[in-house]
Amino acid sequence: MIKKILLKAGYGLLIGGLFLFAVTGCDNSEEVGLNLTSPGERFRYRINSSAVITATTIMQDSIISSKRTASLLGCMNDPVFGRSTAHLLTQLRLSSNDVDFGESPVLDSAVLLMKYLSWYGDTTTGQDIKVYELNQDLYYDSTYYSNMDISGFYDPAAPIATFSYQPLPTEDSVLIRLDDSFGQKILEVDTSYLTDNTTWLTFFRGLYLEAQPVDQGGSIISFNFSGGSSRMTLYYHNAENDSLSYEVIINSNCTWVNRFDHDYSQASISPWINDSLYDHPEVFIQGIAGTRAHLKLSLPDTILSIINTGVAINRAELIFTLADDPTSSTFSVPSAVRVLNTLPDWTSQFTEDIESGTDYFGGSLDEESGTYRFNIGRYIQSLLHPDTAQRQEGNGLFLELMDQWISAGRLPIKNGPGDIKLIITYTPLN
Repeated sequence: MIKKILLKAGYGLLIGGLFLFAVTGCDNSEEVGLNLTSPGERFRYRINSSAVITATTIMQDSIISSKRTASLLGCMNDPVFGRSTAHLLTQLRLSSNDVDFGESPVLDSAVLLMKYLSWYGDTTTGQDIKVYELNQDLYYDSTYYSNMDISGFYDPAAPIATFSYQPLPTEDSVLIRLDDSFGQKILEVDTSYLTDNTTWLTFFRGLYLEAQPVDQGGSIISFNFSGGSSRMTLYYHNAENDSLSYEVIINSNCTWVNRFDHDYSQASISPWINDSLYDHPEVFIQGIAGTRAHLKLSLPDTILSIINTGVAINRAELIFTLADDPTSSTFSVPSAVRVLNTLPDWTSQFTEDIESGTDYFGGSLDEESGTYRFNIGRYIQSLLHPDTAQRQEGNGLFLELMDQWISAGRLPIKNGPGDIKLIITYTPLN
């Protein structure tokens, strides 16, 4: 009997994907698809939007921040979300083997060039960066997290650059002049360290770029470290030539890691982070290991009452609406968010719905309505399995930014009564 019910449930999900249904706030039953199906295949569906959903803002612990497609650096001070800072550690590799700087090499300058990708925040605010040489190894095959302990990775008293600049990410790159003594040290290194990158990385472990705090405004800049165009160039001369250069590059063979810090002490959202009441009229989502929302779902009694006899979820549309944000002209609205299942230990996993692709699952911003919409039909179906042994435990859902690993974006969402909606289209199978 259970197998029969599940087959019907699967058929209901398939049929539900073929139709867009009108939205209504109460149970409705009417025949659908009469001109598309034969009389024997016609069925009756119902729509229910009385599920109660509440949410709260919770602080993230950490995210994996190594080897991402963008490397972030900078600080921004947001009146809503507080101060967020992105620091950066990276390896640099020889651009060739068996390097020879010649007889009596003398440094002219050492310059770090980083290629811009994008930015978030107010780039009219200046940024202050300190650069240090790493004295501990980064490992290519290791996983690093955004809250990694970097004490011992560098000497805070020995920066090799202190750099102030106004980010111009519409330009090609930013240049940082490094200390001459640091560059000269590389030119004078024993040639045994210059045979290949295995030996090189035992001598020069990399750089740590530390963003300094800003009092207001500010931005976080994304840089391209994967293509080999970001690099350190040593300009020098030797006994034979007065105009030489050598590039030490950052590419996909390097390891780079972001360290993210968040200070919510002066943020307007501070009282609502990790609030157990789930009753604040807004929830707040932020990238780079900032905050996310946790949702509790109370499904309608009219649906729960027919679990044992079987219910097929044709569609379950979860809808979030942007809250008013007077700072949105500076801190733009993210283009996409995502929903994940909450596990009992408060870790997360993708719901089955995402396997059907973004056209089915959703998550992109509808700018006209100011909403994000998801179809979580499979997830809701898993909560309603007729066999209690196979029924998924409902621990709620997480809402977070789609590209939270490489985006400093942030987002307020309405959370008043009825603001977060779940519209369920279903078919009773009894």
